[in-house]
Amino acid sequence: MNGAQSLVQTLVNCGVDTCFANPGTSEMHLVAALDTVKGLRPVLCLFEGVATGAADGYGRIAGKPAATLLHLGPGLANGLANLHNARARGRRSSTWSATTPPITCNTMPC
Repeated sequence: MNGAQSLVQTLVNCGVDTCFANPGTSEMHLVAALDTVKGLRPVLCLFEGVATGAADGYGRIAGKPAATLLHLGPGLANGLANLHNARARGRRSSTWSATTPPITCNTMPC
């Protein structure tokens, strides 16, 4: 079991059964884990705001949290308004986003 599979299995163990996702290339290990770990249904969304809004709506209807998988920092920023609104209404969700390693002078010209 790798780290991505461990994260997905932990969500399943905590009762999360749906993940609204707008993944990019940086999250392929997490997408693969959604495919291999049973018990968490992925729902592909075309925009981060849709993913976070859908997770909030699902939480209100189902009475339990949903997960969201968003692409990098800007993708997370696109979903922040809905995450704020959900939190303000007492709704909970698990949101995760990958990142790229920082550029340093050791690997790239400064």
